[in-house]
Amino acid sequence: MISHRAVHFELANTGLKILLKASIPYATYDSSERPLHCHSVSHYRYVDQIVRWGTPDDVDRQHRIFWLKGPANVGKSAIAQYCAEELASQRKLVAAFFFSRSSQRDDARRLFASIAYQWALKHRPYAEILESTIHNDPTIVDKDLPYQFQHLFVLPLRKLIAKGENIPERVVIIDGLDECTGEIAQQFIIEIIAASVLGRSTPFVWIFCSRPELHLIMSFDSPEVSPITCQKELLASQAIDNGIVKYLTDELAKIGRDHGLLLPWPRVRDIYSLVGLSAGLYIYADTAIRFIGDRNSLGPEDQLQAVLALAADSTGPHSESPLSELDSFYLLIVRLIPAKVLQTIQWILLATTIPHVRDTPERVRRLPGLSTLQFDTACRSLHSVMKVEGDLERSKIIFHHPSFMDFMQDPKRSKQFCIRSESVLTLRTDLVQRLKAVLDDPDVVPYTEPFRILIRADRDSLDAYKNIVIAFLYLCSTFPLDEATLAALASLNFRRMAELGPRNFSLNILHSKDILFPLKMHKLFLHVPEDHRSKIIQSCKDKNRGTYAWELTQMPYGADWSKSYILGHSKQKCFCWYDPRIGQFDLRPYPEPPIVERPTPKKTRSTFTQRIKFWKT
Repeated sequence: MISHRAVHFELANTGLKILLKASIPYATYDSSERPLHCHSVSHYRYVDQIVRWGTPDDVDRQHRIFWLKGPANVGKSAIAQYCAEELASQRKLVAAFFFSRSSQRDDARRLFASIAYQWALKHRPYAEILESTIHNDPTIVDKDLPYQFQHLFVLPLRKLIAKGENIPERVVIIDGLDECTGEIAQQFIIEIIAASVLGRSTPFVWIFCSRPELHLIMSFDSPEVSPITCQKELLASQAIDNGIVKYLTDELAKIGRDHGLLLPWPRVRDIYSLVGLSAGLYIYADTAIRFIGDRNSLGPEDQLQAVLALAADSTGPHSESPLSELDSFYLLIVRLIPAKVLQTIQWILLATTIPHVRDTPERVRRLPGLSTLQFDTACRSLHSVMKVEGDLERSKIIFHHPSFMDFMQDPKRSKQFCIRSESVLTLRTDLVQRLKAVLDDPDVVPYTEPFRILIRADRDSLDAYKNIVIAFLYLCSTFPLDEATLAALASLNFRRMAELGPRNFSLNILHSKDILFPLKMHKLFLHVPEDHRSKIIQSCKDKNRGTYAWELTQMPYGADWSKSYILGHSKQKCFCWYDPRIGQFDLRPYPEPPIVERPTPKKTRSTFTQRIKFWKT
């Protein structure tokens, strides 16, 4: 983890502690998760060019945003890493933030908090103002991005300037912007920073590194952003082969020494065969080194031969694909997984894509009901592409590069090993069976041994239950529904599902804002065919507020009727209220409306009968 240099002053530091909790410390350049260093001369040229752009002789310049764009796996993060280290050594760096989906560093809400915390560690006057600001209003770190930017940077800087503080120009590096969750969030970040640059509200200049995705091209090429942006493209090229040769030679020599192999090992021609397989991608060389040096294998010699055999494999992907060689390597890795472990591996990988569940390895392990030994054994099969880091309380799953999960989620690339096909159905079926076992037994209650056994939780059974509910709804909302799943949804007792959950059963993965979470509740609504919705999910937006007066009285304060839903049918219903104040859905039991006995009206004769009686008298 990042080594925090303490800011020593006599304040209580409560504000900075709140800021630290809202940030991602391991997303900075000096954390233990720093990217792979590059050895290429061409990469060094990019580093030199970017550093000179960040430290010009004339600071009154037109371009205050630098965008380094390029396809996956060509070394953008390594260049950003070197630039951050060099600028930090010159005291020109405010902060560096490395987005990564595979390492769970993809939350846009924590970007500005992380940058502010890094700068506070370096600049005491700023830290003092920030401490006071957040201490007085701890909710700043939970507000939307423009509000955070204004109160974490713009207003504190104004106070510093009012005190006569001279703040020279400094650099902020944001790597992997395309790895941030949500295209809208990515564009929003660019808009906020561009507005700041145009208004000169901060003395920062900004370096972005990302893939040239269409929505990012549109943002950087827009009439407002383009005039203040310098763009450079990094292409995959065989010109960086010399750097890969040096990297492979050095790392393989270490492996040979560690295993006591006799020289010469490996042969020079083997190294150049690996360079050819790498096709200019450092991630290939890096993954190959971990694969060859895997201590759970039969030895580096056999591992090396398995990789070299890929050069003669005619069954791999077509060579015209820029990632064909990497895909062949990933296929080799998953094919070597024992058949008995493969489904477990697919479930683990699938669980790492589910919001909230993926937060810790412990939740990932418990979702498919694995023991610690089973989980650790399965993960060892993926040593070359992922690792579990940290202690029991603060551990996380880290993929060495996001390209592996991109591969595993693309059926055209990973073929029968894809985690978005059969493994989705099997995991979803397993989860619904565990849910029904609990929901159909009226005698089972939380915190009891039967409850724990039915959901297969070795500890913290209520958290495990919530994760099962979240994962099941996520898989139903994200992937097409088959007939078996539709039948299971129609028979689920949603009322009891909400009753068994914790108080204020919040489904934060069902967030309505694209900027934060990929899943909306209406995706589940759209996935359910119209002829099944009456038994599974009904939209409150489609209901007449006058007819549903009882439901309106049950709506919690601040909830949005038009974005809420009713799950289930008959006496098995629950509310799924959307609360815009906190941006999430809450599951609550659906209470049956009370039966109101109306007085029987007295029978009265009609006016015509009364008239007849009058005339007769």
